[in-house]
Amino acid sequence: MKVLCANPPWWIEDPDAIYGSGLLAGVRAGSRWPFTSAVRSKPGQYRFGDYIPYPFFLGSAAAYLERETDATVAFRDSIALREDYDAFFKYLKKSRFDYIVIESASPSWPHDAELIDHIAKEFRGLRVVVAGPIATLGEKLLAEHPLHAVIQGEYEKGLVRVVGGESGLLPHDLLTEAELNAAPYPYFDPLHANKYWDSNPKGQVFPQLQVLTSRGCPFRCIFCVWPSVMSNNDPDGTGVRRVRQLSGDYLEGMLTELVGRYGFKSVYFDDDTFNLGDRHVLEVCGVMARLGLPWSAMCRADTVSWDTWRVMRESGCFGVKIGFESGNQWVVDNIVRKNLNLEKARDVVYRLKSLGMTVHGTFTVGLPGETPEQMADTRRYRASLPLDSFQESGTAEIEGSPLSTLRRAGSLEHYAGASLEGYVAERDGTRKMRLVALRDAGLGEAALCLRHGRPAVAESICRNLLEAGGEDAPVLDMLGTIAVRARKFDLAVRFFSRAVAADAALAAPCLHLGFLLRDQGLTEEAAACLRRALSLDPDCLEARQALLALGADPEDGEAPDAKAQASLAKSLAAVPVTSWGRTLRRAMDAADAPSRPADPEAAARAAAGGSPRLIVLDHGLRFLAGHHFAYDLGVLMECMKREMPVEFYVYADCQPEAVKVLRARAVLQPSRYASHSSDKYCSWLEDFLIAGSIAEFNLFKNLRADLDPSDIVFCHTADPKIVRGIAAWYLAMDKAKRPHLCLKFQNHCFRFVAKDQLALARSIFRLALKPFVNEPKVCFAASNRLIGSQIKQMAEKPCPVFPVPLQLEVPARPFRTRAEKGTVRIGYAGEGRLEQGVGFLPEIVEAILPAYPDVVFEVQFACRFVDDDTLERLRSFGDRVVVHESCFVGEDFHRLVASFDALLLPYQPTSYVERSSQIVIEAIALGVPLIVPVGTSLALEVKHFDCGYSLIRGYDGLSVIEAVAHFIDNHDVLARKSAEAAPRCAAFHCGKTLIDLLLASCGVPVPGTPRREG
Repeated sequence: MKVLCANPPWWIEDPDAIYGSGLLAGVRAGSRWPFTSAVRSKPGQYRFGDYIPYPFFLGSAAAYLERETDATVAFRDSIALREDYDAFFKYLKKSRFDYIVIESASPSWPHDAELIDHIAKEFRGLRVVVAGPIATLGEKLLAEHPLHAVIQGEYEKGLVRVVGGESGLLPHDLLTEAELNAAPYPYFDPLHANKYWDSNPKGQVFPQLQVLTSRGCPFRCIFCVWPSVMSNNDPDGTGVRRVRQLSGDYLEGMLTELVGRYGFKSVYFDDDTFNLGDRHVLEVCGVMARLGLPWSAMCRADTVSWDTWRVMRESGCFGVKIGFESGNQWVVDNIVRKNLNLEKARDVVYRLKSLGMTVHGTFTVGLPGETPEQMADTRRYRASLPLDSFQESGTAEIEGSPLSTLRRAGSLEHYAGASLEGYVAERDGTRKMRLVALRDAGLGEAALCLRHGRPAVAESICRNLLEAGGEDAPVLDMLGTIAVRARKFDLAVRFFSRAVAADAALAAPCLHLGFLLRDQGLTEEAAACLRRALSLDPDCLEARQALLALGADPEDGEAPDAKAQASLAKSLAAVPVTSWGRTLRRAMDAADAPSRPADPEAAARAAAGGSPRLIVLDHGLRFLAGHHFAYDLGVLMECMKREMPVEFYVYADCQPEAVKVLRARAVLQPSRYASHSSDKYCSWLEDFLIAGSIAEFNLFKNLRADLDPSDIVFCHTADPKIVRGIAAWYLAMDKAKRPHLCLKFQNHCFRFVAKDQLALARSIFRLALKPFVNEPKVCFAASNRLIGSQIKQMAEKPCPVFPVPLQLEVPARPFRTRAEKGTVRIGYAGEGRLEQGVGFLPEIVEAILPAYPDVVFEVQFACRFVDDDTLERLRSFGDRVVVHESCFVGEDFHRLVASFDALLLPYQPTSYVERSSQIVIEAIALGVPLIVPVGTSLALEVKHFDCGYSLIRGYDGLSVIEAVAHFIDNHDVLARKSAEAAPRCAAFHCGKTLIDLLLASCGVPVPGTPRREG
């Protein structure tokens, strides 16, 4: 007898999504409120970081069945594996099971019912058993679907009875507390163990073990499912709800075995309510103190004493989830029936924060009888709490809960405030949030949102309207307009086509479709649509003007009838998604042309495996301006020329425009850990160690799971903390699957470390680099020779200098004498930070201008770090000082630098002893002389390329003035040297040299790769 305990795939495709995700994944078993959401993973492609709960009842039932019967029991959590349907069905076909057990609930049942029907049809003889909250509808399910049995409540005993020969409806038969403490430990295996993850409360460490220490909850929240229908049989909230708790001895044995077997590094107790009474909590605390792992739990704010909270923290509890549900006390008492004092709960949160614990708050909206003002109270209450994170969920209506009973009965005696008037019924909490938030919004509000730059909200409003009123032509036309704004032209055509079909007499979709086709170069089709719009609305000036612009006479030609218009729209909707864009006409013409023979060289390259994939990590990219973006853009452009696949992973809060240009994944998180030590020495050490763990977790969570040994991972902003995390992440991979890894050190590795801690910092950094010493696929690089020599000494590996991938569209300055120029322009460009000497500028200008009548200054501040007083003083000099308070990007920035006769960089020397600045390279490559501080990496760069420069001998105004005067007095000599050095610098600091060096450092052959210019 073979039995499969399965949590099948649950994927939902949404082909009409414009700004939302076109693919949703569901969470079923293990979640009290199953729901769908956008995720990182794709069918068949697991990506760490999605919320995936352990299926507690399913895992316990599998282990219990295996012990109590002779059956061969298998466990398959396709949701945790991110398995697609084909793989799941192939697994069923290969394994030939006798029984399959599926846990389901209301949100997933429409999907699961269809899946079960398919299984029954394709796998005859496979008996399907359904459990979970949906089993409340037992007889109905048996009558409507091909089910062998339906088990209500927890199903350890029920499943044993089914395998023993019973069928049909099996009512609640729960384990007693004694039986629970004698049950086998939940099912885990190497395939699934490290797939489960819940990122809240903050502070989780991967891999994470999720377990229960109890079953049941005595409270009767109206929406709560498991305590009412799984761990008890109380769907209307009138019965007695029992709680069964695991003993300390059982827990210690279970945790010790599972942690020892699978290497979990943190524990999350996902009980309905973990902290029910001091005795049980203190017993668990003793176990966790002996285990020595960080842990967290789902708690209430009012069920244990303050001393117990303190013991929790001391035993390793770093955070808790606390349910508040609403910020309105009347709602909590009369609708939710939670019996929680919100003021006391707020005090508890503040006290927990004083212990150093993180707190995740949970809230729900759309309760039956809840008013908009009461929902606003929840937002205000939430804002008053010092939460580290929170979740706000739509109140899902799930079978077995008092809420679902209310829906059928119309009222519940013990929930006096619950009312169905104005209530939005919905099984999926994610969808419920959208329906509740925008339920009163109409098409006018959607148009207003679109006008004010909130197209995603406009799309949500339109979707609500379609779900409420069916195919409505104006709404569909609005969605088409939104899709055009998003440049998703295939969707726009589909929406306009549906609008035409919904109302053949409406001119707007014909007009808008005509505009879209006109912009795509389809003039004949566009004219037909515009004529149709004009025939429906003779006063439509826009259609008339558009026809004239196309060279068509509005009064001439026959307008297509409704049938012809619908046929045209339908044919356009069938055009492949990838064809829509500015080149649609070219794509359509190419489809009609005879196919060209394949390029034999391209075919040979493809057969040989092509270029390796480059994966770039940039923890420092914040915004579109600046040298981080310029560096990444240079890498992207060079890879495009080589037709080399490249992916970027950047800072999570990076400016969206930068993310879009790079097609990057904005997922990397810096360390936000606040050290607790009062000693500066220990505080730095604590920050270093914790930050490394955060970096390690972040890479596990976000970096693609399908890394190939031929891939190259390039981190060009490495620092000690990141290196420690990368080392742990890299070495945890199977040795045969490890990609090439290149760490490039951009700046001074210890620029933020106090001098008295430098020795410790260097020692720890040496330890962080040590794991890479014997790794043949790991290489190092640096932005300058000083950093390179340090890394080489510490890591015992070569550390060459990598160039900057400059993309210069501006030619270098030709040599001209001072007399030929007539005016000498001294430039300053930077962020305006204090360490960049911005405070010296007024003093320098004041001294230089009277002494040199042919000199002017031009100053650009990319960020507003400069103080108002400095700005006002610079502006007071009149026309001879030009001030730019804006960012210059790419070609504009290079054009600005190239306009300078000298670039002044009065940087603080101690901050730039080893730290590099890309603007120096750009200036040298553009033939611009530099004025830089002595004893810095900036001075080394100008000396290396032998360009024209003047050295600043001290960090004070007088020293800078002397260096500027020295440049002016020696202008012709220095300008000539810079013009001669420019081509040498540009030849080295370019994308081609960088990628060639990167490939060579990783031991990848650098062929004479055909380059696609432009």
